Amino acid sequence: MEKPSEPPDLDDPATLGPTVGSPWTVPDLSLEMLWCKPGSFQMGSPEDEEGRDDNETLHEVTLTSGYWLGKHTVTQAQWEKAMGDNPSHFKGANRPVVMVTWDDVTSFCEKLTELEREAGRLPAGMTYQLPTEAQWEYACRAGTTTAYAFGNSLTADQANVYVSTRNGPTDVGKYAANAWGFHDMHGNVDEWCADWFKYDYPTGNVTDPAGPADGFPGRVRRGNSWDFTADGARSARRLRYGPDYGDQLLGFRLSLQPPSKTTSYSFSAKLWAKAFPRNPVPPAKTILSFISKD
Repeated sequence: MEKPSEPPDLDDPATLGPTVGSPWTVPDLSLEMLWCKPGSFQMGSPEDEEGRDDNETLHEVTLTSGYWLGKHTVTQAQWEKAMGDNPSHFKGANRPVVMVTWDDVTSFCEKLTELEREAGRLPAGMTYQLPTEAQWEYACRAGTTTAYAFGNSLTADQANVYVSTRNGPTDVGKYAANAWGFHDMHGNVDEWCADWFKYDYPTGNVTDPAGPADGFPGRVRRGNSWDFTADGARSARRLRYGPDYGDQLLGFRLSLQPPSKTTSYSFSAKLWAKAFPRNPVPPAKTILSFISKD
């Protein structure tokens, strides 16, 4: 006789999934994610910023919904546990996974979403994904308006950027975090974003931008890498690659967004009984609640 499945432990947050407004760790991968609350910021760069490109028109962006973003870039160990391989050139379990295309990364996100739904930790309507370009820069700046999250200059003590030698990517988290707790958003490895690249920014204020529906010449990448000098790692610096391109400089950071700002999900005793027909029904109370809040 098949053994009944065990109901989740209601006292263990790892079995209940992410709670809006709080950090979340994907249990099976030990992948830490931090919550970014909704807000507005100045995206792009002022005309007098050193190293500025002309596709960084300064404009106000409002993000109306909060989201989770990886505290670090996804590591080789995390990738290998989910996908069963390690394509990286510079091997190291705690180094960022590299040599992954945009298409590879979206496959990882789909696989992780599937695994987390099977584990009962991910409500319908939520998927692991790449951050938008705006979400990435919002988290990178962490409330700053300077060229870097640490001010208007960046040293080799603050980020893995090229100064006199090139040593490849370091373990994630080796360098200090920005004010919101994110590591390595300047240097170490480039990071894929969800958007198709569009050269010109809008000139006015925008809300929840997600880039063009399709496009050429590629998908956005941000942050720059160990192979380039600090000016290439500015918070506003924008680059792109074709979605089928991957190299030893390029990794990614995971994102997760609630399905809506006002949606709530609950699993009552009745729904529990439907989901776990062979298990005793717990006390008549809501056993899992997911409520969006700022």
